[in-house]
Amino acid sequence: MKIFSIISLAVILAFAAPSAFAAESVPELKSAAEAAVKIALAAPGDYEANWKASKALRSYGDEAVSQEVTGWKEIAKSIGKDGMKFGEIATKLKPEGIEGWYYYGLSVGVYSDGVSIVTAITEGLKGKTQKGFEMAYAKDKMYDKGGPILALGRFWQVLPSIAGRDTKKAQKLFEEYIALFSSDPDMGSSVWYYRGQLLKDAGKVAEAKADLQKAAGMGNKAAAKLLAGMK
Repeated sequence: MKIFSIISLAVILAFAAPSAFAAESVPELKSAAEAAVKIALAAPGDYEANWKASKALRSYGDEAVSQEVTGWKEIAKSIGKDGMKFGEIATKLKPEGIEGWYYYGLSVGVYSDGVSIVTAITEGLKGKTQKGFEMAYAKDKMYDKGGPILALGRFWQVLPSIAGRDTKKAQKLFEEYIALFSSDPDMGSSVWYYRGQLLKDAGKVAEAKADLQKAAGMGNKAAAKLLAGMK
């Protein structure tokens, strides 16, 4: 999983949450997204069709960024914007539904990978993303194997200081996620990478290395790269 850049906004965002589609190729994800969009366009009043389109678009865009395919920034910008559109439609169709809020926020993360976190913030997306993840967390933080917990933590971690970055909130959420899912063999490496970054920035080198080593050992290339640059 790679999440919210604003996550990225890497993402907010890369805003972040577990990716259920990591094993699929970018072309496969693109085809799945195109199919989901067709269904949503044919059923504009269908809540499920719209959040599923947002989810599929986010998965495609997120993997394109992760794999750095040719033109990935433009893909992220375009696909992220479309994912946001369908996610927002879903939130309007069913404000009490978790899926629309959640995938809207993750789509902002993809969009931010393409345009930069600063641009996303200046476009007013910080507030909407925060609302999306907070709504998802409040409704069902265990959704998508704790995705709302991780995404909200990443959100607070990657915001620029001037936009309200809050590392204490981020660390608390990461630790909540670890407490809930550390015994799950499918937990993934992202939380160790994210918390490792926080600990490194706080000057807690030994603790940071321990987290980053866990992430790197699980195949997290970003964690391995960060670890290699530490003394």
